[in-house]
Amino acid sequence: MNDRLEAQTKQRFASEVFWHFVGRKAKEDIDQSYQILLGILRNGLKVGPEPEPFIYFDPDKKEKETRYGYPVSCLTDIPLKDLAIHAERYGTVAIGFHKERAIEVGFNPVLYVNTYSHLFPRFMKHTREIAEFLVANNTQLAEEFDEMLRILGSVAKHGDLKANPVDNRQLDEGQLNNFYYEREWRSVYDWDFKPSDVCAVIVHSDQMAEELRAILDKESIRLTKTTPILPFRMVYRL
Repeated sequence: MNDRLEAQTKQRFASEVFWHFVGRKAKEDIDQSYQILLGILRNGLKVGPEPEPFIYFDPDKKEKETRYGYPVSCLTDIPLKDLAIHAERYGTVAIGFHKERAIEVGFNPVLYVNTYSHLFPRFMKHTREIAEFLVANNTQLAEEFDEMLRILGSVAKHGDLKANPVDNRQLDEGQLNNFYYEREWRSVYDWDFKPSDVCAVIVHSDQMAEELRAILDKESIRLTKTTPILPFRMVYRL
């Protein structure tokens, strides 16, 4: 047993596999989830096409504002046997990548910030003031500051850290859920991953697993012949 695997036997809350679930918007449509998975296996893991909006309550103005995050691609560091809680929100179709490769290509763990702490509103206030000043006085520094915010925004996520994690789309959209349990890692770059970077694939059913193996026999997708393809029920049995 190598040193990394030996460490995992002592700290089992971390995994050697990072999972990418195909996304909440497709959760209710299993066939759509499956098609998204096939797209990833054919074309690579892409950064979201546009930033996701969220609702921010400005304590100074005493009103809500729509703000926008930054386009990223996301993985989750959750052991296989504990994926059920994540699947409640994101569905039962996912692709697993080797942790070491994900780190090598630029994924970093997310920093979770409590929405209701004094830190988050102060951060939002100061970034707005600095951005407005730089836009008015120094265009180059304003662009560099915006780049810094994109980098920071790619690895920071706020939410109600005292709440129980629940499957609630409205809370998610308002960034008011507890996302700490997701153990998310993010990258701002597309990943043209190789078949050897994939550790396993999870699909909704045994039938989907058979269909994916048949596709693997017919065309070149980013899986090896020996990559495990598991129906989601195996999460409860392994």
